[in-house]
This record gives sequence, structure tokens and C-alpha cells, in this order.
Amino acid sequence: MYRYIIWRLLFEICNIRRLLGHGKERIQYLAFGANLSETIMNERRIRPFAMKPVTLRNHGLRFDHPGPWVGCAYASAEPAVSESVYGFLYTLSARDAARMDFYEAVPVIKRYRRTWVEQDGERFYFYQTNRSTPNLNPTDEYLGYIVTGLESHPQVPAEYRAAMAATETCVPGRWVSSYLWQQPEDRSGWLRGLIEFYQRVVLFVFLKFLYRYSPSAIFIRY
Repeated sequence: MYRYIIWRLLFEICNIRRLLGHGKERIQYLAFGANLSETIMNERRIRPFAMKPVTLRNHGLRFDHPGPWVGCAYASAEPAVSESVYGFLYTLSARDAARMDFYEAVPVIKRYRRTWVEQDGERFYFYQTNRSTPNLNPTDEYLGYIVTGLESHPQVPAEYRAAMAATETCVPGRWVSSYLWQQPEDRSGWLRGLIEFYQRVVLFVFLKFLYRYSPSAIFIRY
């Protein structure tokens, strides 16, 4: 539990720094998942200074980042020759980019990582999973953020839009006890059961309280 309390405290420090202003540094970030949604960006109180459609070449969109529900996933971009990932390139302040890292569980929890690329003379990053897992599907809500977010992207082929709209989805149900951390494989019996119960309690506290509520973010203005 202490790791997630530390995560929240560090997140609050980032929010407080942002309350002091954007700072001078600007960073380019490629969004291709839920952050395509204006609703999500507004909830996170992050507004790009600029945005433009971009096609990331030789990468493919994969729903292989495990979510907190059994069988459900979020998006990642993985190297794939001749494939493309479509998204929007956001120009963010370094302080907002640091806050975005916390929303994507990069610091401390390390579920995603920043992956930097250079393409067409521009350097930018996107979030790539640290826990690639096969046979997962997005929820209807999550897929909807992507499908709607790409409606204004002029470079997306019709067949890509059709394939995205036809993607099989997952209904959120039972939580994955190992969502935040995994037990050693050789742990068994009553101890494994006890720790799984503890994992579920921590996951509940994290998702319902630590991740959702911030005493400082509500004061952030664009």
C-alpha cells in the first residue's frame, strides 16, 4: 500500500508545481488511446498548446495493456513493419506531461513507459506497455474514445476505421487481483489466498480513491 500512497503524494507535488504555471519547457506527446477524448483531457485538466494529426509509421495499435478487469485491456503501440498508428500530436508543457505520466501510471507503478521516437524531423513520445499480454480486448467505453477521437483525423483509411469499429470488446466484471503487482509463482496455499485478498483491497482503495481524487488538481486552470 505504501507505494501507492507515495505515488499519490508525488502526483500532488506535480499538481502543485503546475499550479505555479506551465513553465517554459514544451514536449510533444502522441495520443492514440483514451487521451484522444476531449472529455478525458478536460477531466485531467490538461489542455495542449497545439495539436495536429500524426501517423506513427512501423508501429501497430495493440490492446495488450491489461486493465483492472479480467480480459480487458488498454491500448499500446508496438513495433510492426508496414503498420501505422493514428493519433494526435499534442504540444504540452513539461509540467502537464509529468502529470500525464501519473495518470498513465508511469512513475512508481511502472505500468507504462515513455517511448521516444523521431519521425519527419520531430521528436515525440508515446506510452508503451510494460506488461504486454495477449488475448485481451478493450471495453466499449474505451474503444469509443478512440473511434470518436479519430473521426477528425484526415489520414485514417476507411478500412482502419471499420476494423476499429468492429473490434471485439470486453465487459468489465471481476477485478484482476494482480493488476498492481504480481505474486511470485512459487507462492501457494493459504498465503497466496491471503495476499490475493490484500491485493483486491489495495486495488479497491487505489482505483476508487487514490487514483480518482486529488485535493490540488481541482485548482488547476488551463
